[in-house]
Amino acid sequence: MRPGRAAALALLLAAPACTRASRPGAPGPSVVATVGDRHVTLDEFFKTARNAAGDDPRNVSPRVLSSLLDQYLDEVLLERAVASARPAVAGATPAERRRAYLARRAGLETLSDADLRKEYDAHPERYRRPALVRVAQLLFPAREAADAALRKLREGTPWIEVSRASSAAPNAASGGELGLLAQTDLPREFEKAIWALPAGGTSGVLAAPHGFHVFRVEERLDARDIPFEEARPGLRISLAEERSAKAVEDAIAEARSAFPVAVLEDHLPFPYVGTNPKATPP
Repeated sequence: MRPGRAAALALLLAAPACTRASRPGAPGPSVVATVGDRHVTLDEFFKTARNAAGDDPRNVSPRVLSSLLDQYLDEVLLERAVASARPAVAGATPAERRRAYLARRAGLETLSDADLRKEYDAHPERYRRPALVRVAQLLFPAREAADAALRKLREGTPWIEVSRASSAAPNAASGGELGLLAQTDLPREFEKAIWALPAGGTSGVLAAPHGFHVFRVEERLDARDIPFEEARPGLRISLAEERSAKAVEDAIAEARSAFPVAVLEDHLPFPYVGTNPKATPP
């Protein structure tokens, strides 16, 4: 055979071998899932699972680990969505690029007062504040102690002094305040007694399975509709959060189509009971 023909034949025979070598190899035993051509290893998943669960993943139930794996794969899908976005997303770090991508996708930069007004008008029930009472409590393990505290209050001893001296409430040192509560927020066994009190009024001793209570209504606020101008700051935050959550959901769904996910259950040290498709390792 002529040298030239021999060399050409050698190149032809070598070409298929080169093609095979350039293809990605089959997932090794350390790979527990694939996201398109991205291999997810057991070590990288267990690192995130350990942080999320606060324990060695081997001590966590298969159901919880499966849920954590699904969450991690969603994070990988979102990572791929950001990397493949066009136009490319600017940012010095992955976290910055992710925020910029989601802000762009959610339209946060173009969120206008007209958008806020439309949301406000569409859900008036969200901006109707019910009547509220600001309540504080004294808590006692025995009826005798509760009666003694109530006597001191009626004799003129300031509430804060009685609370600090004798109440067993967790925040007794600061007066036992429970914050602003609507009527539906109050425990059923105390609702009528508390709701009937005027501002500055103190209840009698009220018994409960876990102790004896004395309540004081510090303030009463009437029900009212919150005007748009007052609602605007919170409305902007809540609408941005809703749009961002929808942007994450849509981005992951699109990335899942572009980068199919498969879990290699045979490579996992636990039975997988999550929601992603399973693949049998070759």
